[in-house]
Amino acid sequence: MAANISSLEEQVFEFAAFMKNVDMFPVFFTAHVSLACLVVREDSKDLGTKFRQNHPFTLWLCTVIASVSGVFLANFLFGDPLVDILKENKLIAFITILWYLINYCPFDVVYKVVALRPVFLTAAILQECLRLRFIYLGVQQAAKLYPTGYVIIIIGGVIKGNGYGFVKIVERLIRGKWIPTTNDLLDITYFAKSSLYASVLFLLQHMEVLAVPVELLYLGIVVAFVTLRLIIVLGGVRDPLLPIELPICTLLFGSGAEDKDTGKTDGVVKKEKVIKNGNDREKQDKKIK
Repeated sequence: MAANISSLEEQVFEFAAFMKNVDMFPVFFTAHVSLACLVVREDSKDLGTKFRQNHPFTLWLCTVIASVSGVFLANFLFGDPLVDILKENKLIAFITILWYLINYCPFDVVYKVVALRPVFLTAAILQECLRLRFIYLGVQQAAKLYPTGYVIIIIGGVIKGNGYGFVKIVERLIRGKWIPTTNDLLDITYFAKSSLYASVLFLLQHMEVLAVPVELLYLGIVVAFVTLRLIIVLGGVRDPLLPIELPICTLLFGSGAEDKDTGKTDGVVKKEKVIKNGNDREKQDKKIK
């Protein structure tokens, strides 16, 4: 029995080490870039039916930014050339091929295949694995440059794991959309928060506060990320962390947390708020009379 348990522990550790060190290119990158292409394409629908045909370079540039946004931000934060990633010819060519197939393939065959629920779900799972790799590398990069700069280390992980959330406002502006309220500093999304929590855990392990092998910690976060992403995709939940955070926010920051989005609606004004605004207007009208 003890031998079986020991063997199982070895297998788990080996799998954890594999997940931490496996080459993410091309399989995981294919999933990530494909979803980035979908995001940019879907977000461009309100710009006109011919936007993709009339502005191919703009769409390509925005797709590249969405695919490697974390690298752009990390280069800016750590003083490296902002366009340093563009020297990776193989990666840029890879992104360009996927961009073209998803946006301009005859009869939209590739787009329709990627948008299928099973394919999309598989891509989302693979993307979460890649996102955690980005977070881990961001933490490692920041810790190497600023060993005791704990806030910088956390920021390094967050921007690598959720770069698009922070540059989305600029990427949309390139496409002619200006929505200043849609950024992850003002409206913090699940992807920003999960990147933050993972970065904190990696930092605690780096500081030896968490006496856990980094491989096992990495595997645990991968499982958590994949589970939460499945809840988002299959359950239609915008932020699966919100039910846990709401009571804490209410306790720490007061009743203002009541107005937070429940996670299943997006931009819906609460009925009570509308009634309150209506009553306020009536009172103002009476005063004017």
